[in-house]
Order: sequence, then C-alpha cells, then structure tokens
Amino acid sequence: MQALVFEQTGEAENVLALREVTAPRPGPGQALVQVEVSPVHPADFSFVRGTYRIRPVFPQVAGLSGAGRIVDVGAGLDLPPGTRVAFRAPGAWAELALAPRDRLYPIPDDVAADPGSEFPVNPITAWGLLQVARANPGDWILLTAAASAVAELVAALAHARGIRAIGVARPASLAQLAPTVQGLAEDPHLAARVRELTSGEGVAALIDCVGGPLVPALFPALRPGATLVSYGTLSPEPMTIKNADLVYGNLSWFGFGIDRWLSGLAPAEHARMLDELWDGIRHGRLRLPLQARVPLRSFGDGLKMAVAGGHGKVHLVAQG
Repeated sequence: MQALVFEQTGEAENVLALREVTAPRPGPGQALVQVEVSPVHPADFSFVRGTYRIRPVFPQVAGLSGAGRIVDVGAGLDLPPGTRVAFRAPGAWAELALAPRDRLYPIPDDVAADPGSEFPVNPITAWGLLQVARANPGDWILLTAAASAVAELVAALAHARGIRAIGVARPASLAQLAPTVQGLAEDPHLAARVRELTSGEGVAALIDCVGGPLVPALFPALRPGATLVSYGTLSPEPMTIKNADLVYGNLSWFGFGIDRWLSGLAPAEHARMLDELWDGIRHGRLRLPLQARVPLRSFGDGLKMAVAGGHGKVHLVAQG
C-alpha cells in the first residue's frame, strides 16, 4: 500500500515521502480501514514535528484521523467489514490504517465521508471543551482564535444551548465569525471591551488555544468563579500569572486533552455526545467547510494549502 512516511521529525514538507509499505494487519480489538479521506489538522503537523502528545515511532506513517470502510477486523471487534467509519489513530495518511474500537465512529448513512472524516477531532473536541467550561444558558464564554474550526464549532454548540459567545480574532478574520458571535480584535483594552459587552458581568469561561501573554491580559474579563480551558499552543511565549489572580478570583484552570477527557466520559454522556454531534452535522448546524480534496500523490500541494490557511479543511484523498 502507499503511505506518507517520515523517519525523522521536522517540517512535514521536508520529511514526508510517499512510499510503498507493507499493509498492517489488525490485532485484537482493531479494525483495518481502507481510507478514503484524511483531514489535515494542525495536530498532524505537530505530530510530524515531534511536538504532539503522541510521539512517532519510526518509520512512522503520518496522519492522525480519517474516514473509510472497514476491510478486516481483529478478534473481539463488533463492527463488521464494510462498515463506514471515521477514526482517530496514528497512520491515517495511507491507503490502509489501523484503529482500535474506542477510536472508531460509524458514520451515519446520510453523512458524507468528508464531513464524517472530521468527526473524531474537531467536533468531539468542541463538545468536550464546552462541557469542561461549565457554562450555563445565559452565560457568556470567550473564545480566542475565534475563526478557527474548533472555536466555530464551540460557538455553534454554545448558541444551541443558549450560551452567548465573544470571539477574539485577527481583524481580517472577524468577518468570518458567525452572526451569533460578538467579534473583537486583540488590542490593549480587550478585557475592558469584553466587560462592556457583558454589561460588567464578565465571562463564565475562557476557552483558549493561544496561550502566551494574551491569557493573563484577559483575566480581568473573567467573572468570579470562572473557568479557563487551555487546549492549544499557538503562542510559544510563556504566561506570567499571579497566584493571587487565581485564588482571589476563585478560578478553575484546565488543560484539555481529548484522549484523557474521553476516557472519563460516562457511557450515557458519550452516547448523547455522538447523537448531538451527528445530528448537528447532518442538519448543517455544525459547519465543516471543505477547502479542497487533494490526492495523496499530490500531498505537497495539499500541505501548502493547509499551511497557507483558508476557510475549511484540506482533505487528502487516499484512493484514486
């Protein structure tokens, strides 16, 4: 089979190569998936750089998620061959990939492969972030990098629950925000502007993927007892936080990782999450725009498009 392989960490465009490799075989509890499409996420680049929470084992097939059909199963797996699934597991940028049962998500018949392939990462992350944020109907939440795919999904889920959202984005990106999001550009008076938008109340939660000096600058926008949820590392700069700000503000601060969070999710809540997310995708409440479909053999073009940015994800097409 063909796969995008790297044998050392680095920038994806420099270390990835399309190679013929031996197809994997499923072990107990695993499925072998014939991959149709794989989204290109920021985490995929971090994985190749060696800076993601999952470390590569060389030679390593790149890619962390995708969608396709099960073609073979190991002992104990309850999904038969032919089942359309989305999956989240290392090795997705290939014609065939292995995934364990708890990282397989059957795709409903009325959902196409492209939006289905994004299900295991951004939609589930957004749902989890909103749960950890502990905001209630009528509350305000504050999102950094608000034009990002995850932030857009969080805002959509929040709106459906009666939670109001303020989004911080670059001036050029403010027009991309949903009408339900109050957009603000970053400036020295940002926290005061958030306070003004919330009639002095402050926000119940800050959901942040940037880090760096932006986060402490937003502390004055938090109401007493607010929750901070960090899920990204866009800024390499450290955060300088006074312990008194946490203590006297009665703040709770969480670092969000999708695997650890999912492992603690009760079965009934897990089922509710799946139903809500698939229904939102099916009816267009959760938008998963597609920027381009690029054949695996032209992966370099696809990676350049993903790095350049744009509205929607680049999908690598494994077959054809």
